[in-house]
Amino acid sequence: MSDHLDAHVADPVFARLEREVIQPGLCTHCGTCVGLSQGTLHMVSTAHGPLPRPTGNGPVRLAPGAWEACPGKGVDYPALCRWLFGQLPENWLIGCYRHLYIGYSARPDVRRRGASGGVITQTLLYLLETGLIDGAVAVCQGRPHPWQAEPILARTPEEILATSQSVYAPVPVNTILASLAHFPGRVAFVGLPDQVAALRQLQRMGDPTARKVRYVLGPYVGTNMYFGAIESFLRSHGIQDVTDVAELRYREGEWPGYLQIRTRSGRVLRAEKFYYNYLIPFYITRSTRYSVDFTNELTDISVGDAWHPRYEAQGQGFSVVVARSQQGEELLQAMQRQGVVHLEPLALQEALSMHGHMLDFKKRGAFIRMEWRRARGKPAPKYGYRPQAIPFSRRLVEVVISGLFVLCGTRWARRAVEWVPLGVLGPLFNSLRKGWKNLSKPAKRRGLADTTFVVQPPESSPTAAVPMQPEQEA
Repeated sequence: MSDHLDAHVADPVFARLEREVIQPGLCTHCGTCVGLSQGTLHMVSTAHGPLPRPTGNGPVRLAPGAWEACPGKGVDYPALCRWLFGQLPENWLIGCYRHLYIGYSARPDVRRRGASGGVITQTLLYLLETGLIDGAVAVCQGRPHPWQAEPILARTPEEILATSQSVYAPVPVNTILASLAHFPGRVAFVGLPDQVAALRQLQRMGDPTARKVRYVLGPYVGTNMYFGAIESFLRSHGIQDVTDVAELRYREGEWPGYLQIRTRSGRVLRAEKFYYNYLIPFYITRSTRYSVDFTNELTDISVGDAWHPRYEAQGQGFSVVVARSQQGEELLQAMQRQGVVHLEPLALQEALSMHGHMLDFKKRGAFIRMEWRRARGKPAPKYGYRPQAIPFSRRLVEVVISGLFVLCGTRWARRAVEWVPLGVLGPLFNSLRKGWKNLSKPAKRRGLADTTFVVQPPESSPTAAVPMQPEQEA
């Protein structure tokens, strides 16, 4: 990658990003540096996700804030929590919050089109229809090509509805900062934890473009996969060229949904959500292995699937809804009074139990993986806090998990799995998944709820934080 840093494009900020984030494989593909580059950087597709590259349109120009906001090197969560919420989390597993709910959109069409309960889509519609925002940043599947997705600034209800559902491949949402700089109105922003963290860091530093965002929403995010997962799925069905895809939907149908791909010839490929997940160990992104934020802790409202037999048996779509900020809580209450969402109180322990394995994957597993990475002399993200202690039994579990990622990430393993029919592989993976969860549950759950986290002092003082509250008033 160093050949992209010729003398005519060298920039001290981008050179540092290249050296300490991109080359070591820590880029989260958020697109923040591209959005701040004044057109001198763009995202280029690679086997390891979209990565920033110079456009060649003159020297790269990045302000120091592009380094401070980069989530690939890590962001200081304690500092951002103090600035955003005025306190540290009482429970580090879920982050700062005011209330927890089980919820869903009261509009059946919105609820069905969403990845689970349609709460994020419904919230964006409400904000736009009540004039609280003039546009919403969200990801739209099928643009610019049917198999791709890109961030858009939705300005109509129809455009917002087009962004329903999840996309399980890296999409550099924060590249849209370049377009947002010229947008005159107020904006809502839907992003993954790394994208939200970068945005919040920019807001904290007083970036005028980032401060156009008045409401921040986001989904829970466990693992993400490189687009190679879709290409592998296609090859396993005898399709070698991704341009044969006419439509791609990651969570089609009734919750929990299924992957659905339509080809130009009219062929329809489907895989239940939990069957399609067999590709996770083969194509999991590096960044999600080192992310410690599962519940999107820096949003105003975050939303996840309500994985519980009581809700799964009903279908239709139910979400865990986390009201984090005061304005997020007030927004949810207003929506409930207007009858556009249905919300029921949810106890903290029940909310945590719905995602116990993934919380452990992030809040202990990620710290183990980063510790091992540093022991090998490689850089790793720093988040400003860490678990005080992790049991040896949990470390042994991580040996198996990380070993599986290494094995499945090899070229021969990826190719071999394409020869196994989905009708065999899907149920087999689901059975193995359930068996592994039951086998590892004692070690993974033991002590998780009682884990003590230690706040670490910052290594340097970033640009002084600018109060946000006056900007957030609607």
